[in-house]
Amino acid sequence: MTNRNGDQVSVQVSVIGPVNFDGGSFRKGTPFCVKNDGEAAVVLEVNLWGMPEGEFIATRFETGWNPEIVREIKSTSQKTALLWGY
Repeated sequence: MTNRNGDQVSVQVSVIGPVNFDGGSFRKGTPFCVKNDGEAAVVLEVNLWGMPEGEFIATRFETGWNPEIVREIKSTSQKTALLWGY
């Protein structure tokens, strides 16, 4: 399946891992989705896959899988239980 930009996307997640901010911002070399595995929503600054690199927006991530397709998440001091997947 493709999105509006013609990029290939999947409605299923087959690879998953923890979002770790130890090295600063969290970034993958491929687009990914975010699962908030915590008990409350969190606001994160993200660079969405179709945005210019280096540009960020603040987005509220509810618990569970969120629909945004992300390139990078800015490091945060919030305690989070985030997972990435694609």
